Amino acid sequence: MEVKIIEKLKEAGIVVALPGDLPLGTILPIADALLASPILAVDVAFGGNELPQLLHDLRQRAGDKLLIGVSGVETAVQLHSLQQCPIDYISSSRLDDVLLAGCRERGLAYLPGVISVWAAQAAQQKGCPSIRLRTGGPAGADYVRALCEVQHELGIIVEAELHPADVTSYRQAGAAALVVGAPLFSGPTQTMADLITQARRFTQAWQNSPVSGQDKRSLNGRH
Repeated sequence: MEVKIIEKLKEAGIVVALPGDLPLGTILPIADALLASPILAVDVAFGGNELPQLLHDLRQRAGDKLLIGVSGVETAVQLHSLQQCPIDYISSSRLDDVLLAGCRERGLAYLPGVISVWAAQAAQQKGCPSIRLRTGGPAGADYVRALCEVQHELGIIVEAELHPADVTSYRQAGAAALVVGAPLFSGPTQTMADLITQARRFTQAWQNSPVSGQDKRSLNGRH
């Protein structure tokens, strides 16, 4: 189950991180707009009493068309609070054995946060098929490339402040998927039409980017 979810994340390519301060009433129209783009994976920040209801509403609205993840899950207690929530994966800021075991028990994918080669190696040794790498800036894509060369069997899902023009360099560097947030959302006055336009720019940039050598090996079933 975990591997299947990771493969779906890679197929989605662009994962949208929903702003944590969005009112519950605006989430469903946003989900509709994202699906129309189409965006096939969203990332919701952990926190707030409304989170369980939000996750259920998202699932009810999108069905199995949308992968739903929760980021910022740091403890077993927090994971347990999501016990009845219809989610596909969680991510945290670091590799945690308890969270890894809890996700495996529930059939969820676990994306530990990584910022170093050593941490990436540790995650792979624990059996994590993918990690979440926070990077960015002018050297962001180069760092992804360097990490892919060392850990070529590890799916690297990159979280960075990205614009559509940056997508090609990250995919060519070997990123398995990109988590996109603030640059896609322009603020509370943004229309759904503009959100769809911005999301389509990201998805089209991903789809039109040349596939890296690592991606080709994955698509051919050779790891």
